[in-house]
Amino acid sequence: MELQEEFKVKGYFLQENFLSPQECENFLKSISDYRQQFSIPKIYRNVKPIPLSYSVIDGKAVNSHLPEVKKLYTTVNKVINNLTNQELFTLKDVQVGCNINITEQGGAYRWHYDRNAVTAILYLNEVEGGEIEFYPNYRIILPKAKFSKFQSFLDQIQQFNLVRSTLGKRIVVKPQPGLLLIMGGDRCLHSVRPVIEACDRVSIVMAYDLPNASFAVKEQLNTYLYSSEKVAASDPNYSQSDRSQRH
Repeated sequence: MELQEEFKVKGYFLQENFLSPQECENFLKSISDYRQQFSIPKIYRNVKPIPLSYSVIDGKAVNSHLPEVKKLYTTVNKVINNLTNQELFTLKDVQVGCNINITEQGGAYRWHYDRNAVTAILYLNEVEGGEIEFYPNYRIILPKAKFSKFQSFLDQIQQFNLVRSTLGKRIVVKPQPGLLLIMGGDRCLHSVRPVIEACDRVSIVMAYDLPNASFAVKEQLNTYLYSSEKVAASDPNYSQSDRSQRH
């Protein structure tokens, strides 16, 4: 089976050693240097059953201070287009497009779908815990009502453990240096298990979509995901009449 057909059928793609160990070390060094110079937002949202708990260097900071990460975002775009046989693009919303997620001991990431069509996650190190758990090609999308209240209701129902175990095929991927995971972000239900050891889990999260893609509740969702500001208790994806999601 060709890679394009395999990705379409499976809904995800894994490539080990996309970066060499030395390249991973170089990225980690650049990220460490950035963290010594700038404070980064720590996000905590007390969502059940899994909270949203991580720190983030958003796309604006990446563009301004981490040119090697910005270059990687463009490089992976070519891999995405070859894999999907589509002409997808980096997101116009710079803050969202390419982020560095840093998950400390005990940190986790709640169940969600991404707002964009394809997401790539590049792991830079290995830690105990912090596995991504996902259900590819799982989401039931209403063709003409993707941002409706009923779509939001379906999304919430599909997150229940009994429903996931009955309808979905669970995949678990452990972080390892240089591993690239590509998935259909808006169709793949996914979360990050708690990091166990006292070592930060560091990954680069890259989002791609069609050139004219638009997303509901963008401002509220960006604040919710990329700012330490206090916000409403509920996730913007599930508290508005229009909804979309992002890892």
